[in-house]
Amino acid sequence: MKKNIYKLILVYSLIAITVFGMVLTVLIVTRDEPPAKEIDEARKAIYEAKKTGADQYAILKFKNAEISYDSAMFYLKAENEKIFYKRDYSSSRRNAQTSYKKAIEARKDAITISKNFKEYLEEKIDSVDSFLNHFKDVFISLPLDTDIFTEFTKGKMLLSESKYALENQNLHACDKKLELAYQYLNRSYEAAKLLLNNYFELYPKWITWADETINYSKKNKTNVIIVDKFSKRLYLYQGGALKYTTEVELGKNWIGFKMFYGDKATPEGRYTIIKKKNHPQTKYYKALLLNYPNNEDKVRYNELKTTGQIPKNKSIGNLIEIHGGGGQGANWTDGCVALSNKDMDKLFQLVGEETPVTIVGSLLSLSEIMKTNV
Repeated sequence: MKKNIYKLILVYSLIAITVFGMVLTVLIVTRDEPPAKEIDEARKAIYEAKKTGADQYAILKFKNAEISYDSAMFYLKAENEKIFYKRDYSSSRRNAQTSYKKAIEARKDAITISKNFKEYLEEKIDSVDSFLNHFKDVFISLPLDTDIFTEFTKGKMLLSESKYALENQNLHACDKKLELAYQYLNRSYEAAKLLLNNYFELYPKWITWADETINYSKKNKTNVIIVDKFSKRLYLYQGGALKYTTEVELGKNWIGFKMFYGDKATPEGRYTIIKKKNHPQTKYYKALLLNYPNNEDKVRYNELKTTGQIPKNKSIGNLIEIHGGGGQGANWTDGCVALSNKDMDKLFQLVGEETPVTIVGSLLSLSEIMKTNV
């Protein structure tokens, strides 16, 4: 009897090992391989493009190639951190291929432009002009340091001077001023991009918050609000479906978490409406009071206060609302989310106390934002 049991155990063990081996083999064979070739080709194409002066003569296409390459490396790193059989390198591969294509285009443009000096100057003026407009599209509304705006303004003035020089056939002066214009604009661009790169490290958390909020709305068949600070938009979901959206205005220093009273920053996190206010309870027409600060806000505040990153005389603050009085075309609040009175009327009717409100930095990734505006 014991021998039969041992035989059965042996047989089942062999079957289990065989099945496990077959499953493991399938996983290994079917796993997605990293796009090493595509990334290497993109890197080489960017290098060759730069050698021909594409970073000077075909600025936007060259920048686009760099942005796509950075995105390819970002997605590659993200997938490599996953267990091997869950890796999907399609986003990394796609961005690497786009980078290669844009680098090739930038190189061809650079070669063509450099054949004729005047044509080159005209093309470069257009390119720097587009670069300046790209900066304005992406960065001009951000609460940037004064030094960044100073560099940007100098670049803008030099660009205007280079256009005047070209009109007067002073090509060498045009070339010199144009080069200086690009240097100033590029310094301001890189400084602003660094700020956003650091800020968007929180992007995975923002998406998790937003997804969980929408799923909560769907599961409980209730209303929820999501505020996207970067796009300056508010979204109302009912039962998991988008019901209403409108533009908003924020605190003057809206990038990042709200740290203390008076920093004029709009908070980020998951909150709840705790009170609906009508005039005269609020000076902003109508308002939805949020439960700021929540527990996460308090923990962050105490940690920063302990390490000396918040002045000792600064309190954590409160009275963060979604309120009316908006429509001013600028970020002007002390940290609240402002809507026009007309939009506030609509929102006020659709939500009540205990409605979840999630405020995120952005619903789009930085690479998506940069590409959208390139």
